[in-house]
Amino acid sequence: MTATWILVADSSRARLFAVDKALAPLQELQNFVNPEGRVKTQDLTTDRQGRSPGNGPSMDYDVEPKRQLAMLFAKELSEHLKNSRHQGLFNKLYIIAAPTFLGLLRSKLDPQTAQLVGEEISKDLTRLDPVEIRRHLPERL
Repeated sequence: MTATWILVADSSRARLFAVDKALAPLQELQNFVNPEGRVKTQDLTTDRQGRSPGNGPSMDYDVEPKRQLAMLFAKELSEHLKNSRHQGLFNKLYIIAAPTFLGLLRSKLDPQTAQLVGEEISKDLTRLDPVEIRRHLPERL
């Protein structure tokens, strides 16, 4: 069965919901967490000895470290969506994301997944319950 999926995200958290009927309530499928999305930029660029961090993903310091971590999270989410699309798990996608993160997500989606996007909403709704999130979406999905 294919469904409509709704991704609600910001740079530190994403929630994936599904509806299988046009007027159905949202059902939460999965949570994704990017704890580095809430870390202060200063904490990402130095440690107590004044060195750059040695663990974690390699960083391109031409891009602000916090933005780079958000880009990696957007890529992780887009890969999950791409793999799920290949499996036929959804046939329509709505994306609700914090304004800055929405742009990152949009840039990481592969063209075939991007074609399934029914609507993008530029708001951070990650902390709302599913009923409140549903109110921001069209009545019929």
